[in-house]
Amino acid sequence: MESSMIKERIGVEKKEFMLRLFSSFLFILIVVLLFCVPYKVFSVLCWGTYAFMLYEIFSPKIKKKMLLRTFAAVFCFIGIYSFIYCREFLGQPGCLFLICVASFTDIGAYSFGKILRGPKLCPKISPNKTWAGFWGGILFTNVAVFCLNSTFFVIKKPFLYSTDFWTVQLIILASVAGDLLESWFKRLLGVKDMGDLFPGHGGVLDRLDSLLLASTVLAIIDILF
Repeated sequence: MESSMIKERIGVEKKEFMLRLFSSFLFILIVVLLFCVPYKVFSVLCWGTYAFMLYEIFSPKIKKKMLLRTFAAVFCFIGIYSFIYCREFLGQPGCLFLICVASFTDIGAYSFGKILRGPKLCPKISPNKTWAGFWGGILFTNVAVFCLNSTFFVIKKPFLYSTDFWTVQLIILASVAGDLLESWFKRLLGVKDMGDLFPGHGGVLDRLDSLLLASTVLAIIDILF
């Protein structure tokens, strides 16, 4: 009986992992395709994505808490605006960098967390996240960025990538913080996911939470330095 339960749990976790991995890479491919369109079309598509977020945030399924949802809408607006800023001033490699950091951090944290388990990172905010996943996500993303940077990333401001170690770490931490911020938001609203557009990974806001804050931080760094 116990053996069958363990096998069933492993099967469920494996399926969940494959769905999460598939949705992550599928979304990367979709966003990368956006780089083939002109900047103005790219901006329109980004604001269209923001409209989807607003629909999720102000869904009639969620009752009251308008102030909290307004804060979330403002946060998403800043994130989308920052992503468009990065597309205009850092080009396609800058956006690709952000997408890779957000996706690899998520995949790395999920994988290491499931394998190593251990103490929880923020059990009151997101009970499934662990410290093993936190450090694993950072390690995985650093390795991925280092490998991809030397192969694909060509930009006029190379300090944003492997030549500035601490800048990369800051963007990775912003990605983690964005995920936790959205988890806190969902917990306050009393919902598991903001939507179900992406299999195994919720809605648009669930998928872009890390990217929004990472984009904001990268835009601020570019403006200030």
